[in-house]
Amino acid sequence: MRRHTRHSCFMRLASLVALALSSLQALSAAEDAPLKEHETEFFESKIRPVLIKHCYECHAADAKSIRGGLLLDTRAGTLQGGDSGPSVVPGKPAESLLLESLRYESYEMPPAGKLPDEVIQDFETWIKMGAPDPRKGKHKVVSQQIDIEAGREFWSFQPVKQQAPPQVKAQAWSQSAIDRFIRARQKSLAPADLADRTTLVRRLYYDLTGLPPTPAQIDQYLNDSSDEATARLVDQLLASPHFGERWGRYWLDVARYSQSTGGGRSLLYNSAWRYRNYVIDAFNQDKPFHQFIKEQIAGDLLNTDDYRERQDQLIATAFLLLGPTNYEQQDKEQLRMDVIDEQIQTIGRAFLGMTLGCARCHDHKFDPIPATDYYALAGILRSTKVLTPGNVSGWTKRPLPLPGQQEQARIEYENALAQLTADQQAKQKELKQLKAELNTITLDDSAATLVGDWKQSTFYKDFIGKGYIHDQQQAKGQKLVKFTPRKLKSGRYDVQLAYNSAESRASRVPVTIKTATGEKTVYVNQRVQPTDGTFASLGKFDFQGTEEEEIVVSNAGTDGYVIVDAIRFISIPVKTSDGKPEQEINPDYLQTLNKIKATQREIKALREEIAERKQNAPPEVPEVMSVYEAEDPGDYHLLIRGNVHQLGKKVPRGFITVAQTKTTPAIPADASGRLQLAEWVASPENPLTARVYANRIWQHLFGSGLVRTVDNLGVRGETPSHPELLDYLAERLIEHGWSTKALIREIVLTRTYQLSSHSTAEQRAADPDNRLLTHQNHRRLDAEAIRDTILFVSGDLDLTQHEQTVRPGTKSEYGYEFKNNYRSVYIPVFRNRLHELLAVFDFPDPNLSVGRRNTSTLSTQALYLMNNPFVMQQAEQIAKRLNNEYPTDQSARIDALFRIMLGRLPHQSEKANAERFLSQSNTKGASDQLEAWTAFCQTMIACIDFRYLQ
Repeated sequence: MRRHTRHSCFMRLASLVALALSSLQALSAAEDAPLKEHETEFFESKIRPVLIKHCYECHAADAKSIRGGLLLDTRAGTLQGGDSGPSVVPGKPAESLLLESLRYESYEMPPAGKLPDEVIQDFETWIKMGAPDPRKGKHKVVSQQIDIEAGREFWSFQPVKQQAPPQVKAQAWSQSAIDRFIRARQKSLAPADLADRTTLVRRLYYDLTGLPPTPAQIDQYLNDSSDEATARLVDQLLASPHFGERWGRYWLDVARYSQSTGGGRSLLYNSAWRYRNYVIDAFNQDKPFHQFIKEQIAGDLLNTDDYRERQDQLIATAFLLLGPTNYEQQDKEQLRMDVIDEQIQTIGRAFLGMTLGCARCHDHKFDPIPATDYYALAGILRSTKVLTPGNVSGWTKRPLPLPGQQEQARIEYENALAQLTADQQAKQKELKQLKAELNTITLDDSAATLVGDWKQSTFYKDFIGKGYIHDQQQAKGQKLVKFTPRKLKSGRYDVQLAYNSAESRASRVPVTIKTATGEKTVYVNQRVQPTDGTFASLGKFDFQGTEEEEIVVSNAGTDGYVIVDAIRFISIPVKTSDGKPEQEINPDYLQTLNKIKATQREIKALREEIAERKQNAPPEVPEVMSVYEAEDPGDYHLLIRGNVHQLGKKVPRGFITVAQTKTTPAIPADASGRLQLAEWVASPENPLTARVYANRIWQHLFGSGLVRTVDNLGVRGETPSHPELLDYLAERLIEHGWSTKALIREIVLTRTYQLSSHSTAEQRAADPDNRLLTHQNHRRLDAEAIRDTILFVSGDLDLTQHEQTVRPGTKSEYGYEFKNNYRSVYIPVFRNRLHELLAVFDFPDPNLSVGRRNTSTLSTQALYLMNNPFVMQQAEQIAKRLNNEYPTDQSARIDALFRIMLGRLPHQSEKANAERFLSQSNTKGASDQLEAWTAFCQTMIACIDFRYLQ
């Protein structure tokens, strides 16, 4: 073995030397050979411009960061290649990695998108020509390393600092410290007035619950003239169960929540709804955000004696499993790494505001994150079990913890059942051994004569010989298996058939026993397990050892798979009239026979007891998506260019170096490191986490974050408009125990939040994007709020919390019909099929972690509100509701419609237009009047004030 290994090493070394020499020879030849005019012209017109435009950014000496050690700005560098070997082999396109990468056959270059086919063909032609290249210069080995200390100077990697609110001239204007931070940046630019209270109450209801206020709720607030009226309303809304539905949905965007896997055949995540409800409950309970983080990354590793808390901890780890995954991927190592990559990207975006996935193939191009940091995290997640084996892989699940007594009852039941099953198996083994002691002959299926096409199989184990055969449930009545017992001595035998049982088996398999005295057909139910686990008795028969005697198994008239494994003959003593045995038998035969019968009775009793136990079993324990610690945690390799089949050096498990502090937790050798990762992410010393979350909260209340790129606080992201305010909010979040509600309350009670959305020409000219927040932003309702409001004002919205909302029996997301009227947060989310209204109004792609949704204005949105049956039906429901409440007073009906839909009374011109529209419509009969009002209600749904917050 050593000699073989040594020989392999020499062969490998020789190959590398040959490759290096061929590269050097090519380089030397290229240096010496003068170029022809047409060769130079071809390179200059077809090749160099492409290299400059698409390659030099990452593969030139003056590039900010050189990827893969590859330089393409000189002839020498192009021929020498990078970490993966020579990029161009003159005259040999098939061996040229550059061409392979351009074709997207291995690496995918350029990463921004595949080049046109004609450009790729130009490169193939160029290489066939011998890769003529007029560029001079030697290949320079450039070693670029990320400067971590310099990286720590970037604003988001610096520790969060305590910020004292600035002094401002207009002290009376500010209602809070936040206002002072905002007002200080506005300088001479005057802010807008406060929003009127009717506008403010609608804004608060939508921002905190996602639902409009009813006229009664509006009046309650307007009639409260006390200084604490707004604070009282805010506290009421924060305590509403609808708060968690609203703010939980924001987090589900970030967590790329979906109830299907996407990719391949797209399987259903049947227990994903538990994670959704966990998130909703977490926001309603105001679970501290740092605890929320820990539970999602490492909930299974946290300690608690409370079974409900334990349930939450396990359900929370579905965060790691919910990503889009093609479980049909046959390269299981690639699948494993793809899942880890998706987890790293999601953790990075969701909690840290970092694009960590960019460091999979090489050091991050923009942020101070080396590839070793990526693989330090990969080692942690690779030490976590998330996949189950199979041709189509699966995801890991855990039983949901139960209350103490139920848990104990379940444990006792499972232990008892396991013991009974073990006893049954032991008895079956004992029975098998006892029967083997008898005078027996066994004929395997391989010794039989087959008529028709029988398929060999070894899928079910514990077979006799090399396997068993089955009829493939085809050609019924045309297939036979014939056993001829030629070596059988004359005598009586118990004839037995071996098969494996399953629900797919035939329930009435005809087996004909032919002897010298006649023939008999016996029917075997192969859905029932054989007595001893392998063989089932066909009866006792007398054989004389003639050639005509045989056992024939047929598939005629059968209703499932017919299985044939073996036939066994067990000798039975037969006494003649004078009392002498007809054949020789073992003296202990009768004793063994009695033991067999006794064992069979014991097996029968055990089966009956097992059946009775199962009949009276405790309720089934639900399984939830959750993860496990791997049995063999450890560090992982850096993958060369991200290729799972090209292992580099091992990288110690750890975290993002540039964001680490002196108190970064150490990872034990016998643990994955997930718990330590969760503690590091959730630490108040982490410079990113609190900033990212505070910025997300700000965005949902103003329509734009202090850092507008809420998922990217790195170099390519935007810098904060108010950096001191962002640090102040992060500090306040931590000071209040990472309370989401406390920070929201502080923000919405500021004067800045309560400003009118009306702006002046001066404000728009000086600050067109309203980064200084001189007024509130106009904000369109998101898709869920639009749908929920339509149902709410029609009276059809189901406001109860729901559990599993995917209809029972659903096997696939394709063609799924959304028919229920519960809140939109409970609508099933599938990766290949979304509810139509949600899709039209910019519901985020559930394949991605999305912190900021797109807000588009498209013709499809207007067409949906004009023509969709759902909108028209709900408009009719609203019209009927108004008619019932105000049967005779059209003016009151118009006022009511504006109040329930827009939260205000109509302006004088709006009311006049409404009355004119209704009067011009045909209102001779009740049906015509309903039709006119339905059209008017639909017009209100389509109006801009319905879809926007002022």
